Amino acid sequence: MPDQLLDLAVLMPASRDSAGREHLARLAGRLGYLAVHVQGELDREELESLIAAADPAMVVVDETDDIPGIVRSNDPAEVRRARSFLDAQEDQRPLIVALPISIGRTRNEAVARAAREPSFVGDSSPEVCGIFGTFEEAQEQVLELARAGAEVLLLTVPDELDIADVLAQIRALVVGATPALFQR
Repeated sequence: MPDQLLDLAVLMPASRDSAGREHLARLAGRLGYLAVHVQGELDREELESLIAAADPAMVVVDETDDIPGIVRSNDPAEVRRARSFLDAQEDQRPLIVALPISIGRTRNEAVARAAREPSFVGDSSPEVCGIFGTFEEAQEQVLELARAGAEVLLLTVPDELDIADVLAQIRALVVGATPALFQR
């Protein structure tokens, strides 16, 4: 997409039940996400169900946390170093930045969403190591990552009842007027 700043992928933790995984995969596919990354083992039937639900998004099964080309930091300097390394190696794979995210219409909404997600504790909190805050604050953070050389955001999202709204807000971070802001 020419008007898209970065591609998006969503990380689906193994803790989600199969219905929750299928729902998240379907939403990601319909909202134009590039991929759904699944942690943990899936049987063939569930994998095929997720692939069908996520279409046209890809389903990627992550078997390890140590994957080349993935940066697990919101530090633009670290992203620049990883981008320079891939470029020096003439490695054509996209640079993926994997982060937790919690955004809201207000900062308090972002805080509440993060507080309700059991995996967002301590150093794993989006406020510490991810994308966090109001939409405008998150947009600035995404722009900095894009300027540093990120090409794909692989996001861990809070498990919310309004997950469709969360995914749509995230999608809005990388489409529309955002590329115009990036040109500044």
